[in-house]
Amino acid sequence: MIDIKPIRPRFHLEVLSADELGAIQSATLHILEHVGVAFPSERALRIFAEHGAQVETDSQVVRLPPDLVLEAMSHAPRSYLLSGRHEGTDLLLDGTESYFGTDGCGTDTVDFETGERRPSTKEDVARMARVADALSSIAFYWPMVSAQDYGRVAPLHELDASFSNTVKHVQTETVMGEKPAQYAVRMAEAIAGDRERMHARPPLSVCICTIAPLGQDKHGIEAGMVYAQAGIPVGFMSMPTMGSTAPAATGGALVVGNAELISALVLMQLVAPGAPVFYSLCASVMDPRTADYIVGIPEKYLCNTAAVQLGHDWGVPVLAGAFAMDSPEPASWQLGRDSVYTALMVALAGADMAEGLGMVGASTLLVPEQIIFDDEIYHAHRILADGIDSSAKGLALDVIAAVGPGGHFLGQTHTRDRVQDIWIPELTHPRVPLGGESPPGVRQRARAQLDKILADHRPEPLEETVEAELQAILDAAARDLGD
Repeated sequence: MIDIKPIRPRFHLEVLSADELGAIQSATLHILEHVGVAFPSERALRIFAEHGAQVETDSQVVRLPPDLVLEAMSHAPRSYLLSGRHEGTDLLLDGTESYFGTDGCGTDTVDFETGERRPSTKEDVARMARVADALSSIAFYWPMVSAQDYGRVAPLHELDASFSNTVKHVQTETVMGEKPAQYAVRMAEAIAGDRERMHARPPLSVCICTIAPLGQDKHGIEAGMVYAQAGIPVGFMSMPTMGSTAPAATGGALVVGNAELISALVLMQLVAPGAPVFYSLCASVMDPRTADYIVGIPEKYLCNTAAVQLGHDWGVPVLAGAFAMDSPEPASWQLGRDSVYTALMVALAGADMAEGLGMVGASTLLVPEQIIFDDEIYHAHRILADGIDSSAKGLALDVIAAVGPGGHFLGQTHTRDRVQDIWIPELTHPRVPLGGESPPGVRQRARAQLDKILADHRPEPLEETVEAELQAILDAAARDLGD
């Protein structure tokens, strides 16, 4: 049985005032009109020119007048459905719930058996999909690492491993380029049953990264156009780094990222008006002493939360960044400190989706048990966001009156009924073993939970005909694209 527990915030967080929000949006329109964004795609440049944008062919820079931007963005839907391949996997992106997913695209794995660090494989993607399928914190699955044992067609094998090992919605950030995107669309159709059902309940969505500052990736933007025309929900993620690829200021980083994202979303609407799209801005900071990439820092938390307001102001769903800190080790003070901020803040800001569970080392390293730590942090945030129960049952006046001064509540029916609903974090409050011996360390307990999931949890398998169709698509892609 599928159990997805989204975060439903009862109170709302805004880090930008109305004036600050207006200033950033106005500055973004100025940049789009007078500075422009680079689009290294002949097809994209042609489409922009046909719709009245100023296109410089030599530099491939596109400048967008405000009227064109606003008209195109008016067609983007604020709400739509993501789904999986089983009842209970529907995710309605309408701002009332925040759905969290795994982080993705890492290159290294701490081996499940040996504990040695090694390049990631398709089997790693499959194993973690099974774990994600079992965890109620995970509403959608990003392939967490790359299938480096499959060469150029690795991204399509990551989809295959994901679809085969979770019934939940799958979102990819690696299937880029026009031809690979066409194969991914065919795989989504196979999972859904046909194109019509894929449109109604898409089992796949796509996140495409821009190139800061003020640039798009050729393969990403050309894949995006394929997805938009096919009806696959497609979003764009900007990752400005303050001090290197963005100004060393939160406001300036938001303007740069905002311009990259809106220019891409405008193109999607010009290609396919009404195409389901989403917005994602995940900032970072450059260490001025070493030029290192820092993600566990207050400026990032503020930018990622402000980005939720910006995306919603444009009238589209938002994918926020959370977790995935730059600590190299799980179960560390640093990771515990840094993981809590954005995960809670973006949910309280109303992010429709958030990604990030399960990775360390700034999203580069899969330590398998890390997802268990993040799952526990997630559920703590879910309960915090739910707020205080002030209903009649929550206030329990009749129970208080029945017990009176100096009594206790242990024998009350209300206590027996309600105490079962109190969530106890198992990693930090383990059950004491019989005999009184000390429980294993917290990392060992997390690993034991993960091993139990891998041993016991079996997601509903694909039908044999669907498996065969996916394999035929992979074989065709290998012949077409090369191994």
